[in-house]
Amino acid sequence: MKVGGLCAASGLLFGGAAGIIRSRTPGLFAIASGLQWGFLGITYYSFRMIFLRALEIPPSSPPQERVFPSTLAGAFTGAAGGAVLRGRSNIIPGIIMFSLFGFTGQRVYNALDASPSSSSSNPTLPIPTTTITPPSAASRPSTNDTANQPLWKRILNSKYSPMKVLSDEQYGHLLREKLVRVDAEIAIVDEEIGKVKAMGDEKDVDRRDQAKA
Repeated sequence: MKVGGLCAASGLLFGGAAGIIRSRTPGLFAIASGLQWGFLGITYYSFRMIFLRALEIPPSSPPQERVFPSTLAGAFTGAAGGAVLRGRSNIIPGIIMFSLFGFTGQRVYNALDASPSSSSSNPTLPIPTTTITPPSAASRPSTNDTANQPLWKRILNSKYSPMKVLSDEQYGHLLREKLVRVDAEIAIVDEEIGKVKAMGDEKDVDRRDQAKA
């Protein structure tokens, strides 16, 4: 369901953008695109899980073994999508296109997923150096931790991503920094209130002196 929801949301965004350009009713175009993408995403994921279990390929298996189930799932998804969404005449083109999508997508994922681990598998000799670690560097993930992270976390933690995935320790450090800022702002406000009260007391004293005179 999560895969279907993500695909449907992507379809809504893509369909909304394309509907503004190509259709007079972008809302309906976006809804139709979201339903189609959701159907294809759920179908592909279901077929892929079925083939992985049928071929007895565990999650710890080498990534190369998942290429054939992904390609096969793409072929069945293309057949189902062509028959349900586009008509029987599009079954064979759907099989060809989605087979290529499944094969290429799995190979690209394997290459991206293996690139950090392959570079970390050949460690170089450490060079003794004297460095000063800034306080903020304690919250940054180390190279080994980054290599062991899933692909989606490495993408979000890259310098090109506007979002970052924080650990519990990093999130707690961020909250503590915000709490210190809030305490400082509260202290400034209290100081300003004290000044206003002092000015008011001085005015009251002056008024009393004037009344006595």
